[in-house]
Amino acid sequence: MRTSRGLPFVCTKTLKTIMASVMARVQRDEKVTLCHFVWMGNHAHIIIVVNDTAQCVRFYGELQKQLTDAMKRLLGFKHLNLWKKNGTSVVRYCDVDTIVERIAYLYANPANANLVDCIERYPGLSSWKAFREALSSVLAEHSSGIPWIRAPFISKLSSRSLTEAQDRACSTKLANKAKVRHALTLRPNAWFSVFGIEEEQEIEEVNTRIVERLREFESEARVKRALKGWKVKGTRRLQEEAISLEHAPKEDSVRIYVYSIVKEIRIQMLEEYTEFCRACSHCYDRWKQGDFTVDWPPGALLPCVPPTANYFHC
Repeated sequence: MRTSRGLPFVCTKTLKTIMASVMARVQRDEKVTLCHFVWMGNHAHIIIVVNDTAQCVRFYGELQKQLTDAMKRLLGFKHLNLWKKNGTSVVRYCDVDTIVERIAYLYANPANANLVDCIERYPGLSSWKAFREALSSVLAEHSSGIPWIRAPFISKLSSRSLTEAQDRACSTKLANKAKVRHALTLRPNAWFSVFGIEEEQEIEEVNTRIVERLREFESEARVKRALKGWKVKGTRRLQEEAISLEHAPKEDSVRIYVYSIVKEIRIQMLEEYTEFCRACSHCYDRWKQGDFTVDWPPGALLPCVPPTANYFHC
């Protein structure tokens, strides 16, 4: 999920309190299974297990709406178009090696963006601690009670840049106002079950590969910074960073819907996706002709039913 502009998701305690609250509230009915996530300044990377397409859409749709409502309250805006139109990419991964690569890449984002040297020093909201503390079991979970910060209880910030004391006081005040808590539950190893992997030794070995690949990503980023003479922004500066809506994002990259580092699997996935799109187009064409008996392919989100009659006022 990516914003249309700015860097609103700073690493202050106040923002992290609100963001964690929103995630827990949205996930209270377990729409999807949360495995891994990292929130950057203007986007999020989230690894989930999905059993129902509509629930997946509800998950990121509610997440975006509640974060927008919270940001409007914080900034004192009546209207705010926070998210990039069609800026959410739900990408399908179909093999273990690819997921290893993508989880490592997810946690390497702060280093690749030259924010910190390694994920341990990143003060933003992420599931890194839960991942490292999880047992090597497909059922392992990390759950914490998060105060539900309702939007009406969020007041406009006195400044987009808060001192450490102001930030601490603001986050504490918000948490104390909460009357309800929701559990934010992470299951870092739940994705293994999709591939029929249940042996603890194998899970431990794969998670070790993830960490090793992460260190490779971080090392590569370190070398690039050294060659260019750059330094990381650092933990302290990130924690004191002001909310910004002026940042201009980079040009859009090509959107992907399926991804695999294995060429043969990638080709097969693309063929399946092409056939899926063709089947959806056929079904919609039949709908427009009034035939609602067609069976849509599994995983399709059905559009609104087109009108079946015309009305002319004389």
